[in-house]
Amino acid sequence: MTEVEKETGITDAECEYWDEYYTKNTFELGPNLLKQGIKPGFAHNAVLLNELDRDAAEYLRTQAQKFHKSQTAVINDLIHEKLAVGA
Repeated sequence: MTEVEKETGITDAECEYWDEYYTKNTFELGPNLLKQGIKPGFAHNAVLLNELDRDAAEYLRTQAQKFHKSQTAVINDLIHEKLAVGA
């Protein structure tokens, strides 16, 4: 039994198989944010944007930039506006 087998409980051949497998096959833990148009450094918005369609997410982004607010603040404003008119 090799040192790797003692430490991991798997053989050298199994280690090599899994190393090759994950080298050749991409493994994503969650949604690919780049494919959804979310740039690196902006993932903090991803949870919110992940639930919205593309048009709604883009509207939120542009309004947040236009008024120098967070996207959550824009959503709050929209909800309060709806509540004020009784819709």
